[in-house]
Amino acid sequence: MEAKEIKEIDLKHVSLAAVGLIQRIESILPTIPNDRVRQMVAVKLSTAISEGGNEAMLRQILILANASIESSELIEHKMNTKDLEYNPVTGEILSEINCMPAIIPVIKMLEKNNENKAAKAKPNEQKPPSSAV
Repeated sequence: MEAKEIKEIDLKHVSLAAVGLIQRIESILPTIPNDRVRQMVAVKLSTAISEGGNEAMLRQILILANASIESSELIEHKMNTKDLEYNPVTGEILSEINCMPAIIPVIKMLEKNNENKAAKAKPNEQKPPSSAV
């Protein structure tokens, strides 16, 4: 099966807005001057398509592709420093703020709270209230 056939199968399960974003990004790809950056944008695009056409991620890839046309050196530097990951919390690919160190303790605290709530909320272990009648 060719890549084009696989892409057509993937696009059958994608919204119209996502298809439009995908087509726009694909039209920008040939205009990106740096081969390495172009390849990275293509990989991120295929990842978004494989995730069912994640529109928020596709919008960020479109912004990245547009920025790559004029700022390929900056994008390549961010690739070298591994600073181009999609952040589901902020919804950004290009972010100047790394919020993951702050998010990890919050996630741990929420998990601990959920465990405490689960331990308290076991109805089978609770005694019924005594009646004074």
